[in-house]
Amino acid sequence: MGSRKRLSNETIKEAKKNVAFAKLNNCPSSPRKMRLVADIIRGEDVQKALGILKYSKQHAADKLEKLLLSAIANW
Repeated sequence: MGSRKRLSNETIKEAKKNVAFAKLNNCPSSPRKMRLVADIIRGEDVQKALGILKYSKQHAADKLEKLLLSAIANW
């Protein structure tokens, strides 16, 4: 591997260390329905987002709550 590529990979690794990452697989809900709930909690505090998801009656909220808890555990 060339030196330029190695430096690029190292900077990407450093940037990923500061980000909590979680992925939701095999979810039968459509992306449009998920996006409606995700837009509500985007930019909120973690505790406030968990409260919003817990008391939301949309089916996608249950899946996103599980995903958010997974991201917290990965952080």
